[in-house]
Amino acid sequence: MEKNIPKFYWYRLTKFALFHIAIMVLFYEQRGLSFSRIMILQSFYYFAKVLSEVPTGALADRFGRKKSLVIGSFCHSSAYLLIFLSHSFILFNLGEIIAGISMSFAYGADSALAYDTLKDLGREKEYQKVEGNGHSMRLLSFAIFAPIGGLLATINLALPYLASSIIIFFSGLLALTFTEPLRVRVGVVPPPLSRTGVQPLSEPKSQVGRKYYHEIIRSFNLMLEEKKILWLVLFFSLVFLATRLGFWTYQPYLKEVGVPLSLFGVVFASFHLFAALVSKYADKIEKTLKENLTLLFMPVLVIISFILMSRFLFLWSVCFILLQQASMATHEPILKSYLNRLAPSDIRATMLSVQSMAGNLVFAVTAPFLGSFVDKFGLGNALLIFALVIIIFSIFLWYCRKRWFTERQVI
Repeated sequence: MEKNIPKFYWYRLTKFALFHIAIMVLFYEQRGLSFSRIMILQSFYYFAKVLSEVPTGALADRFGRKKSLVIGSFCHSSAYLLIFLSHSFILFNLGEIIAGISMSFAYGADSALAYDTLKDLGREKEYQKVEGNGHSMRLLSFAIFAPIGGLLATINLALPYLASSIIIFFSGLLALTFTEPLRVRVGVVPPPLSRTGVQPLSEPKSQVGRKYYHEIIRSFNLMLEEKKILWLVLFFSLVFLATRLGFWTYQPYLKEVGVPLSLFGVVFASFHLFAALVSKYADKIEKTLKENLTLLFMPVLVIISFILMSRFLFLWSVCFILLQQASMATHEPILKSYLNRLAPSDIRATMLSVQSMAGNLVFAVTAPFLGSFVDKFGLGNALLIFALVIIIFSIFLWYCRKRWFTERQVI
C-alpha cells in the first residue's frame, strides 16, 4: 500500500508527458485552422470533460480508482495518436473529445486514491503535502517534455503528439500496478472477517451493483446543502478560468514579443519548473499566509499579470507570466485539500470531479469568446478584458463569502 504514493508521483509525471504543450497552436495553424477555430476545439475538449467529469468520478468511486486511471491513460494515448494522424476539423474535434473524457477518468480518481491510501496508513494529514508534490510532478513533466517536444517540432510539428501518445500509454501500464485502498461506505456495515481474520478488500456485490448516479445525486445535494463546499467549487472555477485564459494566450504572446520558435519549449519548461517549485511548497505557503491571504492572492496574481502583459510587449515581459504560474501551481493542491476535508470518503472522487467539472464548464463556455476577442481587439486589449472579468467575479465571490459565512474560518 505504501508504494502507492511514489507510484502516484510517477503516474503524474508520465500522465502529463505533453510534448506538444508548447506548439499546440502552431500545429493546428499549420493544419489550416484559425485561432478562433482552435479555441472552438478547446471548447469541445472542455465540454467533453464537463459531461464526463461527474459520471467518471462516480464510476471511480463505485468500481475502483485504479480501473479509472488505467482506462483514462489508454484512452488519452489513443486521442493524441488520432490527432497526430488527422488533417480534418472533424477528426481534430473527435480527438479532443476523447482526450477530454480520458482526462476526466484520471482527474479526482488519482487524488482520491492517494488520499485514501494515506488514510489507510493513518497519514491523511500528509495529504496536502502529497498532493502538492504530485502537482509539482505534473508541472515538472511539462518542464521536462516541452523542450523535447520543441526539438521534435523543428523536424515535424506533428511529432510531439506522437511522443505524447507513447509516454502516456506507459502511464496506463503504471496504473495497473496500484493497490486499491479499502473504502468504507457511509451507512454500510462492513463485510464480516474471513476465517483468516482479514477484512475482504472487495465490496459486497449488492453495493457494487448500485447505480453510480446515486453518488452524483449525493454530491450535488451535498454541494447545495453545504455552502462551504459550494463556495469552494465556485472559487475553484474562477481561478481555473483565470489560469486557463492566461494559458491560451502564452503562445500568441511569445510570438508577439519576439521569442524564437526554437525556444518556445524552453520558455514553457522554465514556466513549469517555476510552477513545480511553487507547487512543492504549496503546503508551507498556505500555512504561512493562512486561509484569507491564500485565497486572495490566487486571482489577484493573475489579474496583475494580465494588466502588465497588456501594457508591455517586450521580450523580457514574458516574466509577467510567472505570476499566473504561481496561482496555477497552488490553487489545485490547496483547494483540493480544503474540499477533501469536507467530502465523505465514499464520494470524495465524485466531489473532486464536481469541482473540476464546474471549472471546465466555465472555460468551455468562454473559450470561443477568447478566440474572438484576440482576433477582433488584439492580444493586449483582450488581456485587459480578461482582467476586468476576473475582477468582477472575484468581488462577487468575496461578497458571497462575507454574506454566507459567520464563522471566522471558511474552510
